[in-house]
Amino acid sequence: MTLSNDLAEFVQWTDQHIEGDEKGEAQVFLDRLFKAFGLGGVHEAGGKLEARIRRKGKAISFADYMWKPVVLIEMKKRGEPLKKHQAQAFDYWIDAVPHRPRWVVLCNFDEFWVYDFDTQIHDPMDIVTLKDLPRRHGALAFLQPDNPAPTFKHDTEGVTRKAADLLAQCFNSLTHRGVARQTAQRFILQSLVALFSEDIGLLPKYTFSKVLNDITRVADSYDLIGGLFDAMNTRGITSGGRYRGVDYFNGGLFAAPARLELTMVEVGLLCDAAAKDWTQVRPEIFGSIFEHSMDREERHAFGAHFTSAADIMRIVRPTIIDPWREVIENATTQKRLDELRARLWSLRILDPACGSGNFLYVAYRELKRLESRLIERRAELSSKKATSQIQFGFVNAAQFYGLDIDPFAVELAKTTMMIARKLAIDELSLSEPALPLDNLDANFRAGDALIDSEGDPVEWPPADIIIGNPPFLGAKRLKPERGDAYIKQVRSAFKGVGGMTDYCVYWFRKAHAHLGLATAENPFTGRAGLVGTQNVRNGKSREGGLDYIVEHNGAIVDAADNLPWSGEAQVHVAIVNWVKTKDPALLPKTRRLWQYDDRSELESFTDVEQIYSSLSSDVDISQKQPLAVNKKPKQCYQGKVQGYEGFILTAAAAAAVPAASRPVVRPWSVGGDLINGKGIDRYVIDFRNMELLEASKYKWAFDHVKARVRQDVLAKAVAAKGTDMAEARKEHADRWWQLWNRRDELDARLDAMKRFVGCPRVGRRLIMVFVSTDIVPSDLVQVFAFADDYSFGILQSAAHREWWRKSSRMKIETDVRYGVREVFETFPWPQAPTERQVVAVAETAREVRAVREKLVKGSTDGIRELYRTLELGGKSALRDAHKALDAAVRQAYGFAPKFDLIARLLQLNREVAVRITKGLPVTAPGIPGDCQKTKGLISSDCIRVPGTSARQ
Repeated sequence: MTLSNDLAEFVQWTDQHIEGDEKGEAQVFLDRLFKAFGLGGVHEAGGKLEARIRRKGKAISFADYMWKPVVLIEMKKRGEPLKKHQAQAFDYWIDAVPHRPRWVVLCNFDEFWVYDFDTQIHDPMDIVTLKDLPRRHGALAFLQPDNPAPTFKHDTEGVTRKAADLLAQCFNSLTHRGVARQTAQRFILQSLVALFSEDIGLLPKYTFSKVLNDITRVADSYDLIGGLFDAMNTRGITSGGRYRGVDYFNGGLFAAPARLELTMVEVGLLCDAAAKDWTQVRPEIFGSIFEHSMDREERHAFGAHFTSAADIMRIVRPTIIDPWREVIENATTQKRLDELRARLWSLRILDPACGSGNFLYVAYRELKRLESRLIERRAELSSKKATSQIQFGFVNAAQFYGLDIDPFAVELAKTTMMIARKLAIDELSLSEPALPLDNLDANFRAGDALIDSEGDPVEWPPADIIIGNPPFLGAKRLKPERGDAYIKQVRSAFKGVGGMTDYCVYWFRKAHAHLGLATAENPFTGRAGLVGTQNVRNGKSREGGLDYIVEHNGAIVDAADNLPWSGEAQVHVAIVNWVKTKDPALLPKTRRLWQYDDRSELESFTDVEQIYSSLSSDVDISQKQPLAVNKKPKQCYQGKVQGYEGFILTAAAAAAVPAASRPVVRPWSVGGDLINGKGIDRYVIDFRNMELLEASKYKWAFDHVKARVRQDVLAKAVAAKGTDMAEARKEHADRWWQLWNRRDELDARLDAMKRFVGCPRVGRRLIMVFVSTDIVPSDLVQVFAFADDYSFGILQSAAHREWWRKSSRMKIETDVRYGVREVFETFPWPQAPTERQVVAVAETAREVRAVREKLVKGSTDGIRELYRTLELGGKSALRDAHKALDAAVRQAYGFAPKFDLIARLLQLNREVAVRITKGLPVTAPGIPGDCQKTKGLISSDCIRVPGTSARQ
């Protein structure tokens, strides 16, 4: 039998046997449905009935059916309106991690509402009635074996992209033929509202379409379209003529009706746009797609990225929905609900980097849902039911404010928010009037959100809640992108924010300072949720932003330290939601910390008691102190930066170098070659700090650099004139035969040693090795100027490794970068180890290296692959060796095994910092002073390159 026949039998069986009782019949209904789709039943498919979903804290909810990662199904009784249960389904879906289901289905035995929350959250992708299921089963195709992709009736994203592309082409045509950009923008936005309006009931049906169809010559467009826009700007309802029935829209967008003579090609584009079903066009993504298509000769809208509503809900849900939903559901009197509704009407929400308004649009729709639920709750508590509703106000778009540097994005945001009102009314069956549209000219402002033209801080509109997605711009890109003068002005205006700070941090800082304090009398203010770079939890960026927030009455209540972001291709972000209060009564008892595993691409969360500014629930080490004894004498270095490939030789080329030049040609390590098993196969021509005359004595090497490097160095010096790199490029041009960054201090230190401890500066694991000082470390090698086994043991131990993970969390894709200031200069070494303990650390460190060497002998994989095997579990000689080393290091510190390692290290860091301040003696990195003469602390094994030997 065919699938359609099987489903027809299922429909017939349902009509005969199912009355629509959610509790008594849902499971047998689903089981028969799955059998009809060829899956054998709900259990055979692999899912669970009454699946447990962990909610915030210890709360547990039960979804009717969960089949990860395919579908979540929630059943309701027959006749129950499914629209009102979307929020419950979304909550279940967002919490159903890891392996969150791709699809969500709401069913009341007569209808299947199919959602794709990754794409859109408010509206289902399709609605299929039970009787239509045999012929429209494509919408539930994922219930078939092998889970084929479904086919939906409502492809709203596709419709939106096509509609945006048509309007963008019309805009491009107008500007290319000389229409002033501002006039063209105003015309397109007024057309956009007209297109929406005739399909969603703000204009009489086909009003705009008929106008377009009646244009037969250029002059007609000026009169006909202009006349419609005039009518939309005239107070009252037009009583007669061509525009009979057209109501007044507002005095904002239509205050100056745009009149243009269009070409017939432009009229055709508008006709094509009018032919689209604008009830299927999504305002929250239209702006982003439309902007992407502007000023482009070809259609590129289909490649545009927009921030999904599901990602926006990561801000809106914890910052707005959750606190309001709780108080609405817990209210027990009509008086309390009336107080809440009055407060809801006065709530002010600001997005200080609003773009085309998608964050504010989602927030507005959710606020309207909260208002609708509040009205329902009031009716539930009223003896007169719904007739006792108070109707003296509504949540409206005028409660929302936006700032953005792009003037047209601001106009798009205003238009988006105007349309949102009518869509919310229709979705929630509200009784408020849809026209006139809100005039939002006073609510949205174009311009820099940080400083004005004089360099003074910009005043933001008053706000109870601040949400948004500030620009993704790292500290290193700030000057090239915005210019040195601008950055100096911003830093002057925000004196508490340090130099190497990501751009978004200024928004975090200003948002917190701008918000009022949440109090028992006014608990709905002082809330914020912002998206930032991952770096907001690290270093100077954290100090200027999140540290400031938590030190000034801020409490982080919901956060993610690393999530892929829909708004930008291949970008991972941090998300921070916080409340400006320290009052425990105003904070959730548990806080949610989201995690994302790059390797498995799975998302999960942990409910914790506290989230620190490092966006971690672990011990907060943001208050660790730099230790002077770790800085001087300097013992931790970044390797050399060659700057130009002409300095680098292959192994074969190096072997052919004449003997006279070989003293300046040395093996060159780029970090990964220390642990990947392939060995070091590159060499560098390094004249160190030689003067020109001395360098020229090494004729072959000098001539090679002269031919391969000199012109590039001089050209870059010329190109850098007038930029912030000009001085550095000129300085290098004066010594072109030397490496870009030659690290004289590092050379001086290594000249006195035979080997040093090194590791890749960027990596997933902290793997230490000894390296011969004949090898020149590149800037991708972290150099520790220690030759002894004790220091190696401390650096390779769990103590240093965990301090590294918590301190230096700057991620490069899935790897972590070692930060000298953040890690080494704050890491406290054992302060009073005995000679026996020092020897024990050295011996167990040597054993770690011996085990590694034995296990990789005869293999080309290298120790990197060896360490990956530790993740597989099972017995491992390497794991045992590391356990012995970690135990010896703990004893050297005097830490008992049961104590939290990071907590004890943080405590020791503070103790050492205090002793240094008081001038008391402390133990610096390296072999303790009273053990300097202990024998057996220095062995000789290290990575060498054949044909070289350690220098004396």
